[in-house]
Amino acid sequence: MAVSSGAAWWVFNLRLSRETPTVAAHSPMVVKTAIATRQPIAIDRILTGTVESSEAVTLTSRVMGQIRQLTVREGDIVQAGQRIAEIDVRDIQAQQQQATAAIPQAQSAVSIAHSAKLTAQAQKSQAQARVQEAQAQLTEAQAELADAQLHQQRMVMLRREGAVSQSRLDEANTRLSVIQARISQAKAGLTQSRTTVRQAQAAVVQAQAQIRQAQAQVEQAQAQVKQTQANLDYGTVIAPFTGVIRHKYTEVGAMAGPGESIVKLERSGHLRLSVDAPESLVGQIQRGKSVLVQIDALNRQIAGRINQIIPAADPRSRNFTVKIALKPNQDLLPGMFGRLQFSSITRQNAAARQGLMIPEDAIVKQFGITGVFKVVGQQAQFNPITTGQIEGKTVEVYSGLERGDRIIVNPSPKLENGTALQVS
Repeated sequence: MAVSSGAAWWVFNLRLSRETPTVAAHSPMVVKTAIATRQPIAIDRILTGTVESSEAVTLTSRVMGQIRQLTVREGDIVQAGQRIAEIDVRDIQAQQQQATAAIPQAQSAVSIAHSAKLTAQAQKSQAQARVQEAQAQLTEAQAELADAQLHQQRMVMLRREGAVSQSRLDEANTRLSVIQARISQAKAGLTQSRTTVRQAQAAVVQAQAQIRQAQAQVEQAQAQVKQTQANLDYGTVIAPFTGVIRHKYTEVGAMAGPGESIVKLERSGHLRLSVDAPESLVGQIQRGKSVLVQIDALNRQIAGRINQIIPAADPRSRNFTVKIALKPNQDLLPGMFGRLQFSSITRQNAAARQGLMIPEDAIVKQFGITGVFKVVGQQAQFNPITTGQIEGKTVEVYSGLERGDRIIVNPSPKLENGTALQVS
């Protein structure tokens, strides 16, 4: 390459020596110019990371049993709701049958308790009626007692005076005794009836407690049926979303228990690049910023957007984790290697890295040689240059120009070495 470039430059100089500067006699060509200046150059930082799924889940068993079917393999694409595995749940089915049989028994106990409550309530009503009857009899006897006592006292006085016979006094005494006996009997009946009421009330309360207990047994049996039904449903492991099976943790015939992993599922089409960024770049990394990620395995760049910055830095490496959501691509797979380029300009970097910069549209090629037209004494002079890093619309020049040189921007194809110029 060095020999070829040197030969081209020799041919170019030979042609210039044979040309006559007759073009300078023509009217000056109006040109636009720019000044070569020194500017700070951004320092590129390459961050490497791994493509991963933005949503991944490990499907586990929620019941104890032997795996009867496992219908997927690693790398398989599954749809949301697709069956992944079947677990033997015959033990749970037996539990469900037992719980189902317990429901009628508990319901029968509820009916018996209701019947006992109705009987106790009837006995309570009857006892309350007897209480009212005994109370009425006592009230009536007490009313007659006052009249009988007054009549007996009158008969005693009249007998002393000889106004009545002994038989009349005996009749008064007998009547008084009978009424007093009726009062005693009414009080005893009232006491007994009240006792019966209390016993009936206690029987009602007991029956209500039995009803609540029996109803609780019914609810418990029904809940057990629902629980066993749910456990039966858990015997079928299904995919919660469309994705790719990344790993199998078990095989058919193995025992599965609650919480034990079966497969790992990653959502399809929702991939991201996870990189560790040094703390010096955190100020330049902003959520929502669009970036390009180089995927070496695909030999292409994929558009992405920074959607997550984990603010907790690793205390040893002082790195922050950055997540970049990637544009869907059918060839992109989790686990691929990705590179992310960041350019940084700080005061420290600017002082350490200065470059001679010119507009990119000032660069031309003559006989395969890259160069620019420099303004020298109001004439165009072609200068070969060596270029470096591109920064936006400017290019770094390693050699061929000096700071302050005036160069022509967007030179005309008719521009030649020695052309008279009029700088606009």
